[in-house]
Amino acid sequence: MAPAPRPIPPLVFHSATFVVFLIVAFAAFWALAGKRDARTALLLVASYVFYGAWEFWYLWLIVFSTLLDFTCGNRIHAAKSQGAKRAWLSVSLVGNLGVLGFFKYYDWGIEGLATLLSSLGLANNLHSLGILVPVGISFYTFQTLSYTLDIYRGQLKPARNLLDFGMFVAFFPQLVAGPIVRAAEFIPQMDLEPRLDRARFTDAIWRMGTGLVKKVVLADGLGAFLVDPVYEAPGSFGAWMHALALLGFTFQIYYDFSGYSDIAIGVGKLFGFDLPENFDGPFKSRSVSEFWRRWHMTLSFWVRDYVFFPLMGRTGIRSRVRIAFSVMTTMVVIGLWHGASLLWLLYGAVQGVVMAIEQVVTVARRRRRKASGGLALLQWALTFLFTVLVSSLCVRPRSFEQAWAMLSEFGSGGAVSIWGPVTLAVGVAIHFLPKATVEATRRGLTNLPLPLAGVLLGLVAGWVAYLVIGATPFIYFQF
Repeated sequence: MAPAPRPIPPLVFHSATFVVFLIVAFAAFWALAGKRDARTALLLVASYVFYGAWEFWYLWLIVFSTLLDFTCGNRIHAAKSQGAKRAWLSVSLVGNLGVLGFFKYYDWGIEGLATLLSSLGLANNLHSLGILVPVGISFYTFQTLSYTLDIYRGQLKPARNLLDFGMFVAFFPQLVAGPIVRAAEFIPQMDLEPRLDRARFTDAIWRMGTGLVKKVVLADGLGAFLVDPVYEAPGSFGAWMHALALLGFTFQIYYDFSGYSDIAIGVGKLFGFDLPENFDGPFKSRSVSEFWRRWHMTLSFWVRDYVFFPLMGRTGIRSRVRIAFSVMTTMVVIGLWHGASLLWLLYGAVQGVVMAIEQVVTVARRRRRKASGGLALLQWALTFLFTVLVSSLCVRPRSFEQAWAMLSEFGSGGAVSIWGPVTLAVGVAIHFLPKATVEATRRGLTNLPLPLAGVLLGLVAGWVAYLVIGATPFIYFQF
């Protein structure tokens, strides 16, 4: 469910203030050539400044998570008995999930309980606290939890020192909206001498540029010209406009979130870090299970490794009931990870039901031949339709009433700006381009002669800067 958007903070990626911040941090970082710890300290300070510009008073939560899991990780590694290891892991789990639960779910739980008691005729004095959910808390909580869990499993050794671990937790490009990084992927990169040759620099600019275009041109264009007008006044538009708006939001949230991930990956490259990919053409999927292997991949793989696999157990027993239960639980976790609302719960549960059916059917049909062209097309069409309906009716609406209005309150044929359908058509076409075409375009643009590349970059930057004036916050900041 999409709450009212936050105001745009001063250091959001698509702001002039962030550009200045990035240039200063970039120059200072590369001025410290060969000074590993100094560079790490600089990035940690820059990351705290970045987050503090958003929500200064919630910086203590990041510091708390850092100190908690650094301590627990060391204690787990040093513990001689399995019981002691489990005890320190429990401290990490209770501390992290307790903080996340209070800030993200307390108000929702109290309001739901108060409503339930009132419906039963029981007087109560329960009231919410009006807690503002800290930006990025779901992301960095899962990130630090994976650290202690991996040490407990014997898959990871503790970070060398608190400085390294603090930077792993707070690295500013991915701090507030991912990608969710694992310590085993990130911390070893600190020991490598970073390089920034032309190929890496142009690749970074390409990722940042494509991310900005995705966000400012496609996502914000879809929101302003198509999605927002229809969702806010569904009774003013006909059924075809409703259908376009449902499809439009599906691509709006994709370009908004994948745009953020692209920018984060590009900024990470500027400082010598390779962040994991988060998207891989999700709307090309032929099943909901495949969709979640292509959409928000770092979250999907996180819940797979730390929720689904433990639920399945190590016995090798793969009964249909156990598979269905594990899939359902995993998807409910994904739904509630996004937000505290019945719509998010429904979002996870509905996908869990479909994925559980897919898993059971897959187990039963392992020996079948590869799907024919017609069947493959049908599988894709059904998956795409399901994805559009679930995302546009569970994620964008602020209430069940608004979701129902999108399915029932049809007007006599109001129209949106022509730019809405045009932006949607462009967005759909870009998404379904073959990977080879995208890669050829990237190589062609990043290998242009420097003078021509500079002119082209300047034109694109000017165009994006003009559009940024009316830009909105990234949707996933709320999670």
